[in-house]
Amino acid sequence: MNRKRRYYWLCWLMAFFPVPYLGAQGTDYHSVAVDSLVNPPLLKEGGRIFIFDFLHMHIGSMYDTDAPLTCTFPFRNVSGRNVRITKITTSCGCTAAAFSPEALAPGMESAVTLAYNPKNRIGTVETYAFVYTELSDRHPVARLVLTGEVVCSDEWSYLPSVMGVLRMKRKQVTFSEMTSGIRPAERILCANTGKKPLKLSALMLPPYAVFHTEPAVIQPGKEADMVITVDGGKLPDTPDDRWQFNFMIEGIDAPITDRMVKVTVKRLQ
Repeated sequence: MNRKRRYYWLCWLMAFFPVPYLGAQGTDYHSVAVDSLVNPPLLKEGGRIFIFDFLHMHIGSMYDTDAPLTCTFPFRNVSGRNVRITKITTSCGCTAAAFSPEALAPGMESAVTLAYNPKNRIGTVETYAFVYTELSDRHPVARLVLTGEVVCSDEWSYLPSVMGVLRMKRKQVTFSEMTSGIRPAERILCANTGKKPLKLSALMLPPYAVFHTEPAVIQPGKEADMVITVDGGKLPDTPDDRWQFNFMIEGIDAPITDRMVKVTVKRLQ
């Protein structure tokens, strides 16, 4: 019975029989089975078959937009007989393994190559490759480890809305429970990702709304607040208790559709 069929058989068995009936003191055979597939135990004599120069490589930091990184693990056949690698499995689809399928004579050297792809893998790197030979189909002779870190290439990812070189937290604001006696302000965090200072203004604002930034000039690489203020005393006399308007940011080079900000006003009746 191969490992995949054994895994499904154990899952079926666990579904129909309580754990205490499967092993003493409620042993979690399901967890053991899964772990043996994802992180299989090594062949005890593995170190007497192949000797690797090293089993662990730290790849340092790389960006999520970098090309796949290729790492080489040299090794030598010390078994005293011809041995062939039959397969290499990896713990993650982010890692691809390459090896020579030819049999290695005693004392012959070769290498296993691992290519790590950081795309969509932001965070800590810890991936494994398991080397199997014709001497054992169940237990690998070596576990190769890659560790490191994948860093987001977009330092402004926390400001997802884009207006040319201007990045913003959002492109909409809501004023709730508006009355004639208040003059509230809503803020939108933004940043200048360009190389020149930005001085922004707003077009198409209604008479009851004003706009400014703090600071008034946004220096390259710096954050700021867009401040939209609504004067409750100037709200239009309308039966509607909810309405919207859009205004356009002026002072940046971006398509008009990208420069629009949506404002919702809810009047308290």
